[in-house]
Amino acid sequence: MIKNLGHSSCIPRIEGYSAKSGFDSFDIWLSQLDHVVSLLLEEHEQVAIVGLSMGATLAIAYEADYQKNIPVVALSPVLAFDGWSVPWFHPLLYLVFKLGFVNWHYKESEPYGLRNPEIRRRVAKQVLEQETTEVGSASLSAKHLYQALRLIRFTKKILPEFKADIQIISAIDDDVVAPQTIDWLTKTISSGTCKLVWLGGSYHIITLDNEREIVINETVEFLQGVFSKKEGLQKYSKEAKELIIRNRVVE
Repeated sequence: MIKNLGHSSCIPRIEGYSAKSGFDSFDIWLSQLDHVVSLLLEEHEQVAIVGLSMGATLAIAYEADYQKNIPVVALSPVLAFDGWSVPWFHPLLYLVFKLGFVNWHYKESEPYGLRNPEIRRRVAKQVLEQETTEVGSASLSAKHLYQALRLIRFTKKILPEFKADIQIISAIDDDVVAPQTIDWLTKTISSGTCKLVWLGGSYHIITLDNEREIVINETVEFLQGVFSKKEGLQKYSKEAKELIIRNRVVE
């Protein structure tokens, strides 16, 4: 679909971000993302970042920190683990790691961020048989979870610096992140354009759940809009500069 609209897509491999690619701290994740974005900007006039879950958090943190003025589509961004399915002891995991207990894994469990029963059954089977599933790793190491929590804290700290165009798509019944956290996110950023889309029939993994087509359509429509707006501003700026030059020549 993206190619048919004249756009290209790139899925960056960030070493140490996923469970199967080793381990690195969140600041290394950000620097690797910057390397990818810089390469894309060399070959494309406009670039946007689309991220899901912690990937959305990483995208928001990147733009707020590096200030590239790149539009972001944040799908189910995680600024707190406060959804209805998160275990009561989850906040204590940060403390457990700080105390030196680092060789453990947090295993994914029902409902796996999915409201669709058929897809959920499929993922549940994958969790038992495979290291990775359609929704990500079957388990998360303590080191990766700790860096995710550090990323969240860092993102919250610099969130007022985020000024780029952004679209946030989140499920009102997200099992990982409470809607109050998403509302707080929209009120804290300083974007001129901030579009929030609520979904009513999905959980956290909205790109795989019941309303995945809506997610795709809303994302494409938003990007088409911000790209067209930026293209128009660039054209206006170029014409304005040429007019100023002509006027100076006449004088």
